[in-house]
Amino acid sequence: MAPIAFCAGQPFPSTIIQLPENEPVILVEKKSQTLFVYGGKTNALFVLFQAPCSTGEAYGDKLKAGDKRTPEGIYFLKNEYEDKYLSPIYGKKAFPTDYPNFLDKRAGKSGSAIWIHGTNKPLKPRDSNGCIALENSDILKLSGYVSLDKTPVIIVQEIKRVESPARIKQAQDIGRILTQWTAATENGSHHDYVSFYSPEDLPDIHWWDQWLSIRKQANKPVPHLRVKMDTTGIYYHNRVFVVVFDYFLTHKNNTLWIGEKKLFLENQNDQYKIIGEMFQTVSKKFESAKTPLIAAARTLIRLRGKKEPMAEAHVFPLETSR
Repeated sequence: MAPIAFCAGQPFPSTIIQLPENEPVILVEKKSQTLFVYGGKTNALFVLFQAPCSTGEAYGDKLKAGDKRTPEGIYFLKNEYEDKYLSPIYGKKAFPTDYPNFLDKRAGKSGSAIWIHGTNKPLKPRDSNGCIALENSDILKLSGYVSLDKTPVIIVQEIKRVESPARIKQAQDIGRILTQWTAATENGSHHDYVSFYSPEDLPDIHWWDQWLSIRKQANKPVPHLRVKMDTTGIYYHNRVFVVVFDYFLTHKNNTLWIGEKKLFLENQNDQYKIIGEMFQTVSKKFESAKTPLIAAARTLIRLRGKKEPMAEAHVFPLETSR
């Protein structure tokens, strides 16, 4: 699907750099106690849904368990619970987020069980222990826009709106970095590959020698092995860009979906550098592998036109602390 990087001259939230077509994003503004769902089409951004919400009774970003603050950052919804599985406090439906995420843990933040959920009591501003609460009717409407592990939830104190040219340039610059990063994976050296990472956050590439051997075998007599990205979203918060995309490996006429990958990029001295990476979801075929890319490559070069089924979203257990 074509990404949407938004037309020049249009003010829009600074947190949304590039949005995959037909993929919504949830944006929560703590200042106004409002939840928005944005969607994009034909280089424009629209509010698809909005509703009053209630966030943590204490002001500021969440730092530790029990501080009654709602975290600020870019999160994803991990599960969906109906009211028959919930305590009355959660209303008709609940979606656990992935707080604390990679950046939260990196910053030393603690706590858990930050959800978006309904409520069976009157909705009041800043009346939660850190969750985002909606009226029951609104949480049911919101569920129609949610894809688990796919729909970003961006939580900010106040939505900042900027003109598009700077964001268009950011999307283009990051897009070029991603293209070069995949090219380094396909045919570059170890040094080419690690050059895209921050010197303080170099990746574990114990798998590289295996990958070189597979590449050499798969590319005879001419290169056929390719790394592909699709449905790429780029989001921004607190100097870090979060890039989420579907990750594929192709060889001749065969294609395997490896999973949904997430990169964290930071602008360091006018260069975008990767400071962290992980799989958001992994194909069931490769989820037990230490390195899904290697497992996918070994499978792919043995395939004879078979297609890889899509993976189901991971399920996480209920938690009670905040």
